[in-house]
Amino acid sequence: MTLLMDAQSYQDLMDDFAELRAIVGDNIKRLVGLKKPLEKHVRPGTANVLTEFIASTITNYQKLDNDLKTLLSMGVEEDVRRAIAEKKRIADVVRSLQGVTGSLLASTDWQAPSFASAEQSQAGTQTGQITGTVNDYKRDHHTDATNYERRWRQAYIDAPFRFPPQVYVTASGMAAFSTVLTTLATEDKINGPILAGQACYFENKLLLEKIFPGQIQYVDEMDTESVLAAMNELQPAAIFFDTLGNTEDVAAPDMARLVPKMIEAIKRPTILVLDTTGTATSYQPLRDFPRGPCKLSLIVVESLLKYHQFGFDRVSAGLMWRTGLTPLGIFGNRMHLGTGLVDASVLALPQPNRKLFDKRLARMSRNANLVAKALDEHARTTKMTALAEVVYPGLPSHPAYEWMSKRDFQGSFLVFKLKPQYCFTAYYKKFLKLVVDEARKAGVDLNGGSSFGFDTTRVYLTALYARDHAAPFIRISVGTETLYEVEKLIVALTRAVDKLAFRLPL
Repeated sequence: MTLLMDAQSYQDLMDDFAELRAIVGDNIKRLVGLKKPLEKHVRPGTANVLTEFIASTITNYQKLDNDLKTLLSMGVEEDVRRAIAEKKRIADVVRSLQGVTGSLLASTDWQAPSFASAEQSQAGTQTGQITGTVNDYKRDHHTDATNYERRWRQAYIDAPFRFPPQVYVTASGMAAFSTVLTTLATEDKINGPILAGQACYFENKLLLEKIFPGQIQYVDEMDTESVLAAMNELQPAAIFFDTLGNTEDVAAPDMARLVPKMIEAIKRPTILVLDTTGTATSYQPLRDFPRGPCKLSLIVVESLLKYHQFGFDRVSAGLMWRTGLTPLGIFGNRMHLGTGLVDASVLALPQPNRKLFDKRLARMSRNANLVAKALDEHARTTKMTALAEVVYPGLPSHPAYEWMSKRDFQGSFLVFKLKPQYCFTAYYKKFLKLVVDEARKAGVDLNGGSSFGFDTTRVYLTALYARDHAAPFIRISVGTETLYEVEKLIVALTRAVDKLAFRLPL
């Protein structure tokens, strides 16, 4: 039986198909552009073999592109389940081909490319682009990373009429953070106390405490006045905040108010290190900084494994960027630590696209709001349920609602707080099993797994082994599902928390 789709789910699918088609088109263009350098710089035998692989991959992309064109022309009368299944089929193929594309683009390149040769270059398709002692060792830095960094900066950092920020990709978000910490430690930039938000990512806190023992004072970043009072008293050398905390309280500090007040309060050079993984482009820190010089310098770190891969989760990657006048050698330390991102991984990342990216964030925020509001209302009106409340910055009950409600994106993950009698690991794990079973019955996909930013919603028991720095909690990382699927997700989540109230953990 055909199940007609509602108008919103239809528009959701149209946006999904357009997103996939844009990614497919980018990859076709990049592979087509590889043909001439292959013919010109690579041995004929190698070029012929690779040309076959490239042609085959382009053909597969073109088939997907034709399928997407057909789907974009479908009417609202189509079966919603069939359309969703087609979207998932195509997205899964594109995800796998994304890795193949990166490998093909880097297939002839060398990690130590030659800059001169008597007969045959050992720089592959990058022949003519290599300069001795400048870019002839890819562990240090390479052209593929530089090109991505430039496009990323242009797409995702709002910095009008400013000296362009310097962007550096890394092997992961933690690689970015550890590179920044190493730079601060080895260049003697931390000559005083450190102020850190208590909701900073627990692994970041572990590193901070090991590298700067006895120097760290934690503050409640949700209490703006307390933060400012601590700053006035301590005059810290550095400040570390997450713009959206991956903790049980999902802390979301009022950065638009905090940063200008920090600048007023600081009387000495201070470095502000922000982890923007949770907010991505929705928070633009340079909007809160003056265009002229000030005593507060900015460094931003972000994981590229979450939102920036458009749900593909293909490669571990991160990035750090700093304002142009910040006198710190994070570029050199990335080189010396070996924390850069390898060429094939850079090339496997989807191309930066602000329009598609912001649309994707808006979808996840909409879905997270729908799930949070429905389940929080259920918790407050139902006695026989294990759920006590939902924690999400888009809810009026959240202390950050006043400022987060004004943003287009309030985050894609939320926390289920269970009633005290269920706050044990065994119950948490039982819930994960129940919710997957209930999703299967409801006819909607859902995964148990870490991270966030996917097409498909995930549930996870977070920070289970970080008891000294964070309490374990159940995180729901909402995906980009259509409205039709979100309604089924709400049913599955509701049934799971209710059944947990009647089940003893195994």
